[in-house]
Amino acid sequence: MSSSYSQMRPLTGAGTAPGHTANSMSTSGAPGSGSNTMRRRKYSSISLMRGSLSSSENKDNFLVYLRRRGASALSLLAGVLIGLIIASALMGGSSGASSWHPSGGSLSTNWNPRTKPTSLPTLEQRERIIKVLGTLTGRHTRFCLRKAQKAYRRQVYERYEPIVGYQRKNSRRGVLSRLVPKLLKKRGFFSHSDHEETEINKIFHSDLRNGGKGMSQGHKYYFAINLYNSFDIIPDLFSNMFRVSAILGYNNVFISVYENGSSDQTKALLRVFDALCRSVGLRVTIRSSQRRRGAFAHRIEYLAEVRNAALVPLQELRDATGEVFDSIIFMNDVLPCVDDLLELIWQSRRQNAGITCGSDYIYHDEVGAPVFYDNWVARDINGTALENAPFENVFHDTESTHRFQRHLPIQVQSCWNGIAILDPAPMYAHPHVRFRMANLPKGECSASECSLICNDYWEAGYGRIIMIPRVKLAYEGSESSKQSVFHLIHPERRNLTTIRGYTRLGGNADDPHSDPQDRSWHGPHDRLFRQEESEAIVFKQPPPYVWCWGWDGPGDLDGPDVEPIWEKMPNLTFDPVIVRHDRSFVELG
Repeated sequence: MSSSYSQMRPLTGAGTAPGHTANSMSTSGAPGSGSNTMRRRKYSSISLMRGSLSSSENKDNFLVYLRRRGASALSLLAGVLIGLIIASALMGGSSGASSWHPSGGSLSTNWNPRTKPTSLPTLEQRERIIKVLGTLTGRHTRFCLRKAQKAYRRQVYERYEPIVGYQRKNSRRGVLSRLVPKLLKKRGFFSHSDHEETEINKIFHSDLRNGGKGMSQGHKYYFAINLYNSFDIIPDLFSNMFRVSAILGYNNVFISVYENGSSDQTKALLRVFDALCRSVGLRVTIRSSQRRRGAFAHRIEYLAEVRNAALVPLQELRDATGEVFDSIIFMNDVLPCVDDLLELIWQSRRQNAGITCGSDYIYHDEVGAPVFYDNWVARDINGTALENAPFENVFHDTESTHRFQRHLPIQVQSCWNGIAILDPAPMYAHPHVRFRMANLPKGECSASECSLICNDYWEAGYGRIIMIPRVKLAYEGSESSKQSVFHLIHPERRNLTTIRGYTRLGGNADDPHSDPQDRSWHGPHDRLFRQEESEAIVFKQPPPYVWCWGWDGPGDLDGPDVEPIWEKMPNLTFDPVIVRHDRSFVELG
């Protein structure tokens, strides 16, 4: 009984209760099934590991074990291989992948209705990408200040010291600096209605304007940039952004980039600089879109929407964190030097201007020299359009011509010229000022969106619009010009002492009037500053009529398609040139 009981134990251990073994064996339905089960248990892997079998039985049972396990592994491997082959066949037939040929020619693409085919870059494009990514620094603007004279460097450090983005202690502010703003407001220099003062104070002097903990309490700058097929200028653009932000303070700067419809590698390069900006703590938002202007879309309406897209984070930050900005720097695809941007910012705050812009130039083949470019938007304070002409004939107003030729700030009715510094108060106040197209049903002239926003600034009471002739921005012209436009309007400074027969006639080396190169219009970029450039402008009232050249037609046109008219401006019942939002340097003491 003991031996039979020991042979019966594995059956009970397999889930059959003691005392029910006979029933279990009888229910198998086949004679001898109990002995077969006993044999399987005897030659099982457990018996093999326990060593309960003889050596010959161990060898036979081990081979049986390997056969069973090996067959399972081979079946699994075969299934994986078959699955990979089927997946590869399906992917190859509908993925839309492109095969690139070293010749840089055709691309064989399998059409997929769900995704657009992606065209790989040519050899020339790849070479250009490697060159740009090999340096990740500016190429066109890196020589702006490389050879600047020492006197100019000293002037720059002293001039732009008030906009350096660090916080000063309150103890450094004297009693006079604290009383000056109050005295000026009492005497009416910065006077405005109580309603306007209350609204501006709520916007720019609230407890939430700093955007949470750790944010700087200094002057805040919002850079709005529109890009389209801008691969070549992005390294220069962000190189200058890094430098300017280091001066203004990274905590004081926010960069918003809106790119749409580019067919080059602009999107890929923007992702690289997005990571670089975040690595140095520079706040940036880059938004890309595939949208392009339709064949019958109105040009001005489309451009207004694109510009407004770059301003979306401005309102999002205010709604989410209460953060507001004191200056908006709106940039096209131009390449300013660092000191050009700083001068525009400095003059914008010095003059408490609603809009501040530089002057832009392009090479004119017929004239054979650089000429003023953006005359579709720019209007003199008398309402006349500026001319596509050399510097002597740009303005029609006598006083404006005099100031322009002496590189002094000029009051204008409207301007843009590639870069504009805007007071954001009209964009925060109600009703919000935004880029727009003309109200054609009411008979408004279909001017540029940049002209219309200048008109809206006048109507909102922020008509202090100025142009800075010192800041000269260049657009490259045709291939017939032997030199770039930048070097034509900014020739390199020559050492006049090496010229035979040259002697200095009085004056000192730091006098901007002593060097004839500084007196000439097309002078070096490091032209010394004059005291007149820092004096406050006496602002005039707006002109009653403005010269308007409309652009009504949709699609791709060469230029405005409406006969120019003298458009009557609305009669304002308030003074549009008094300071309503003080952005000057008084706060710095």
